Amino acid sequence: MLTFFFIYGALVHLGGLVLWVHMLASGKRTGSMLIWSFWLIILPTLGIPLYLLLGTDRIRRKRLERYNKRARAGKHVDQPQLTGDNAALLRYVGGIGNNALTFLDQPEILPDTEAYYPRLEEAIDGAEQYIHFQTYVWRPDDVGQRYLDALVRAAKRGVEVRLLVDELGSPEAKTEYFQPLVEAGAEFSWCLTVHPRRNRFFFNLRNHRKIQIVDSRIAFVGGMNIGREYEGRNKDVGPWHDMQMSVSGPVINELQLTFLDDWAFATGEQVEGDHLWCKAKTQDPIPAAVIRSGPDREEQPFLKSFIYLCNHAQKRLDLYTPYFAPDEAMLLAIGMAAERGVRVRMIIPTLNEHQYMVDLGRAFYENLMRSGVEFYELPDAVHHAKVYIADDDWVMIGSPNLDIRSIRLNFEVGLLFSHRSTVEALDKVYDGFYERSDRVALDEFRKRPFKERARQGFVRLFSPVL
Repeated sequence: MLTFFFIYGALVHLGGLVLWVHMLASGKRTGSMLIWSFWLIILPTLGIPLYLLLGTDRIRRKRLERYNKRARAGKHVDQPQLTGDNAALLRYVGGIGNNALTFLDQPEILPDTEAYYPRLEEAIDGAEQYIHFQTYVWRPDDVGQRYLDALVRAAKRGVEVRLLVDELGSPEAKTEYFQPLVEAGAEFSWCLTVHPRRNRFFFNLRNHRKIQIVDSRIAFVGGMNIGREYEGRNKDVGPWHDMQMSVSGPVINELQLTFLDDWAFATGEQVEGDHLWCKAKTQDPIPAAVIRSGPDREEQPFLKSFIYLCNHAQKRLDLYTPYFAPDEAMLLAIGMAAERGVRVRMIIPTLNEHQYMVDLGRAFYENLMRSGVEFYELPDAVHHAKVYIADDDWVMIGSPNLDIRSIRLNFEVGLLFSHRSTVEALDKVYDGFYERSDRVALDEFRKRPFKERARQGFVRLFSPVL
């Protein structure tokens, strides 16, 4: 018996050592490497399965070069002619990785489900050619059924419908749930980062994008998913606030590229069709950059874009995110903006569907407050929006949070553009949030009990993998 345990222990430690060497060669960040070194060398019995499940933060995906070349050649969209002081920001962001410069038209802020859900259903019911629908969470509740029925209606009248849902973000929805949609003639797929038959075991990676495109005439992008919790009707979660945006114009082509790329990765199908592309001229074109980021992009487009936005800000930087677990580069960018005189404010909810994220966010408060950053905690609702505003005209909106998961582990998409009317509309929404929020005072925060500081420090140890 002792011999068995000795051999078993030796094999486990050998396995941990092999995975440790693999981890060293993987190019992970130093903090993440230290955590995995502890688990793999000191506690390999737990570390090995955890690493196999959660250790992957990179994925190789075959790019759809013909789609990208089509957009870059300008067949369906003219590249913006940028001038003035703001040109440098868009040029830089548009040049990172697979990001792209484009135009958007008629941006409309949809600050809650009362605005977003009816507009989405109206667009689905008015579709004539196609609907491309991508989301991270789809709950099989009454809201999910409402939109499933809408997509079924569209498919039955001959509209091309493709629905793409993240399988890890929607554990309650089963494949059978979407069968009525398939029977109506539509196509459905999970994003399939986990697919044993294709040797995919990326349990730690998520497709966090939320994109809906209808007939190349309207698209929706932002932070909202499909479920009753987004209407604030889930008693286990509580009141909910979020943000979505509707856009039209050539920006739809770049969002289309993102959807088609994800669809091809999930299904192997490369969708063709001239009807998929927006060719309409915009009435009032607004230059914009589409930010595509994910674990298949070494360039870290979202992180670099966010840092450049922080550096670009001259007067104010307002950051709205439910999850705050930044890496060092992001921390430096936020702190340095405050130190050079930019007013930096953050609203973070203390009512959160993942309560450990509240402690994790607070672990970063003190150093930033010493730099001049103002923290406001919203106590009475989940605030799930991901909105970043610089000065009076710049806005970044989409699916990325200010956390390491959005930087490295999730497939994300966002829009960056300069439009004063949109910023003014956002300010009207968030002025009310500041009134409801409690500003965190540095002196009082330093006096918090030792057990709270210890708990926050402990949770921070896991920020590279949460």
